[in-house]
Parts: sequence; structure tokens; C-alpha cells
Amino acid sequence: MTQSVSACVDELLGAGSASDAVRVHVLFRGHVQGVGFRWNLQSFAEEAGVAGWVGNLPDGSTVEAELEGTRMVVAQLILRMHAHYEQFRAWFPSGFEVAAFETVPRQRETGFTVRV
Repeated sequence: MTQSVSACVDELLGAGSASDAVRVHVLFRGHVQGVGFRWNLQSFAEEAGVAGWVGNLPDGSTVEAELEGTRMVVAQLILRMHAHYEQFRAWFPSGFEVAAFETVPRQRETGFTVRV
């Protein structure tokens, strides 16, 4: 079920303390392939200290990611991605929605990778 980015963030923050460690599996759908989405997510995740991975799905309009960190930091990362792509809407359709969002078991990994 597709939901707004703000609904996703509300769900994430409403499920526990902002400082709780969490890992979420997220499907981003929209204009997310061919616009540097994976590389930007990796850069922003590394700056924030979020671990995980990101990769394109073969449908051409969906990016899949797993993000691990505190609830607050993961929520801020999702909001930062949204704000980053919203600024380009005047020039090309660059928005996205969260197509799926679920908490998954933590991996306690370090680093963030782009799956090609």
C-alpha cells in the first residue's frame, strides 16, 4: 500500500522511542531510477551513520532499501531524501512515495552499500 513519506515517518516514530535502534525495509516508488537516487541515499545515509543497502528493482520505477539506525535518524534520512527530490519538481518529475514499509530484524552491520 502506497503511503506518503510523512505517514511513513509518523509510523516509524510512533512505534517506539526515537532512540531505539531499528531496521526497516522500504520500497520507494516514483521517479527514482535514473536520477541518482541510490547514490544520494548512500551519501546521506553515510553522513547520518545509517547502515544498510539500496538497489533498483527491475520494474524501472521502484528502489528497494534497508535502513538501520535509530528511529529518529532513519526518519530524518527518509525526510531528507524527500526534501532533496522535491526541490527538483519544477524541472522534472522527481517525487516519490513509500510503496511499502516494514520493520525487519536488525543486522547490526556497519556501512551502506549500493546494490547494482
